[in-house]
Amino acid sequence: MRAVKPFLAFAAQWRDLENALQPSQQHDPPVIIDSALDPSKPNFSSSRPTLFRERHGWCPYSERAWLALESCNVPYDTIRIDNTGPGRKPPYFRGGQTPQMRWPDGTTQGESMDIVQEVNARYGNRILYPEYIKSDVINKARQFQNIFPSKSRPSSRAAFLFDWGGEPLWKSEFESVLSETDALLGSSCGPFFCGESFTAADIRGYPSSKDMPPNFHVFTTG
Repeated sequence: MRAVKPFLAFAAQWRDLENALQPSQQHDPPVIIDSALDPSKPNFSSSRPTLFRERHGWCPYSERAWLALESCNVPYDTIRIDNTGPGRKPPYFRGGQTPQMRWPDGTTQGESMDIVQEVNARYGNRILYPEYIKSDVINKARQFQNIFPSKSRPSSRAAFLFDWGGEPLWKSEFESVLSETDALLGSSCGPFFCGESFTAADIRGYPSSKDMPPNFHVFTTG
């Protein structure tokens, strides 16, 4: 059983992502609002999107939308939402879960991968779903989803680390997820799920995987 190598290999490949991203600071400074501290309605931009994301930075679904915006070098504003159960939300927030996107035309959209597709269509010149490998991107994203045990819970704080009853997964299940993820990455000819190109498949995969190694100690031996 390869218990350590898969996680190390996965972590090393994300240095390529860091090098590939262009700095967004070439644009005007973004507006960032913590709505739990400032519930007043902001003046929404008519030229750039506004991302409603989970306040504490642990939601992998919000991270997908964030990664899409950053990888496409899109200037955007951010409103942080407290979505921890009864947490205080601003009156202008339409409700539901994070992430949500308010587009410059005033329309809103939810569901993380739907937002990724829309960012790609509006701003990314389809770089996250390149036509020549589009089917591979979709298939790799689906394969990654299927790696996780069906009984695992897609929590916003520790996605797929616990079952629906709140108990941690078995250590053997956890190691299997790491090994299969490593094998899926290894099936390409580059550092990313679809080879040399960073795509929506990586956006789908990374946020759900990054929390696994730091939480290894919670898993039950078996």
